[in-house]
Amino acid sequence: MMSLSRQFAPRALRATTSVQSSIVRAAPAAYISSTTRKPASEVVPTTNNDGGRLPVTGGLRREVPLPSQEVKKGAMQYALTTFDQIANWARQGSLWPMTFGLACCAVEMMHLSTPRYDQDRIGIIFRASPRQSDVMIVAGTLTNKMAPALRQVYDQMPEPRWVVSMGSCANGGGYYHYSYSVTRGCDRIVPVDIYVPGCPPTAEALMYGMFQLQKKSKLTTSPPTQTKF
Repeated sequence: MMSLSRQFAPRALRATTSVQSSIVRAAPAAYISSTTRKPASEVVPTTNNDGGRLPVTGGLRREVPLPSQEVKKGAMQYALTTFDQIANWARQGSLWPMTFGLACCAVEMMHLSTPRYDQDRIGIIFRASPRQSDVMIVAGTLTNKMAPALRQVYDQMPEPRWVVSMGSCANGGGYYHYSYSVTRGCDRIVPVDIYVPGCPPTAEALMYGMFQLQKKSKLTTSPPTQTKF
């Protein structure tokens, strides 16, 4: 028994000394890792993409501010920003919808222009041409055969343009959701901004949807210039 203890005693001492040495070695590493690091703006690259050394200039890299942090400089930039706000304010009172009645919801849409609701008093005037419209009201069931025509009319509308999906059939197929010939929602063909639920929705519901669209148009910015081929 004494011989076994004599054999394992040196090994235990070696293990304790190795553990203590590892602890002592880890302490400087932890101390080094806790030092402050330089910000990204102060880090200067020393090599280029080819692996060659870059000349040391000694200058710091300047951070580029975000667009929201930039200060408006110049009268032209201020005028353009102000013009966008004025244009958005004017659009709220001059929404001209393109009528795209497809089913019974179109009857309630026409009800909106009667003297009881009088949509003209808030600047909503139905137009027969997509080139004179900025809003499309999809009222009714959209079939697969009518979907290309819907997209063609939408593409002919000038920017900025919005789409109002009126009724359950236009929102997701409605009663004909499982039909082989019905598109399950007009948002699969055109981007929709306002959804008006109901089967069919009342004229008051459509009027409320137009009010919500007026609030949304206030946040619209000028669209970027696009090149069409």
